[in-house]
Amino acid sequence: MAFSLGHGIRRSRVASSVAVLLITLSVALSPGAVQARVDPLSGSDASPQDPGTVGKATGGGTVLAQPTYNTTIASFGLNARRPVDFLGDGVAEGRIMYDRHRNSTGRLVNVKVVLMQATATDTPPNGTGGSATLIGDCNLPGSTCPGPGSAVVYIEDNSDDGSVADKFTITFCTGAPTLPMPGGCGGVEGGNLRTGNIQIHPDATVAGEATSTAGAAGVFGTTPTFNGVELAGGIFSLGARNGGGSAYGDLHVEYTGISLLGLYQIISVDARITGVTTVGGTVTLTGTCSLDMGDGPPPVGGLAFTGTLTATGLTISVAGSSVPTLPKTDGFIVSE
Repeated sequence: MAFSLGHGIRRSRVASSVAVLLITLSVALSPGAVQARVDPLSGSDASPQDPGTVGKATGGGTVLAQPTYNTTIASFGLNARRPVDFLGDGVAEGRIMYDRHRNSTGRLVNVKVVLMQATATDTPPNGTGGSATLIGDCNLPGSTCPGPGSAVVYIEDNSDDGSVADKFTITFCTGAPTLPMPGGCGGVEGGNLRTGNIQIHPDATVAGEATSTAGAAGVFGTTPTFNGVELAGGIFSLGARNGGGSAYGDLHVEYTGISLLGLYQIISVDARITGVTTVGGTVTLTGTCSLDMGDGPPPVGGLAFTGTLTATGLTISVAGSSVPTLPKTDGFIVSE
């Protein structure tokens, strides 16, 4: 399949394209999204979690910020693992990012994971599955949270393709991080994934692992096109790691724009990451992806994917056709 990409676009439509980006981030609904509220610890269909479980979690995608904001999209990116010298005491390391795409209090989260309890299963064909509760310390320097205390994320890995079956919820607590749950917790936000994927692997941490996490949005400085759609901007989310001879993770990108008919259109790319290399501050991602043009036909899968992530934005190529760098104008990108 050929994907055309060009630039000579009518500048008169930039303003309307940017407006479309802002509107659709707050009102767009995925037809398959399940409107469910999930307990942040036990979940509705998860096995009991153990602070001694060895495993790693990665994920990137979107949920609806329900029940408070039932039609607002939120991007999440996450990485979590045990330290190399793990003693079975629940200690973990990693990062949680959350970007609720709505002008609302406490909509941005960027916090280090310090504790985890989980169940991890080696389920064919990809050897993943289970659930986990990740606790981030909002009191650490450099954290972005609604306030001091803890950020608690509950995730489930129920499917290899993630969307709808996997789960992500987040809640905030005034108490300091502790297992099984900090004190003073508020309501839960999120539920079944709208897009993206979560992976829980029963893998031990190896020395020298690197992670890349993102939950962000951006607006193009120009107006590129992809398959005739004038692009205004987009959102993206990532959770990926590499080390010890392996790499895995997931990236979700949504571009918003105007079609040739003058209608708003959302183009979605979901990439399963199988290769990650980091040189300086540049992360190169490789794998395969699906492309949904958002105009009716089902997504096309099995396409070659490459991406370049820096602290300032994301560039991707789908089946050999590149989309210019989407600059980060909101949210976070961290490689560590």
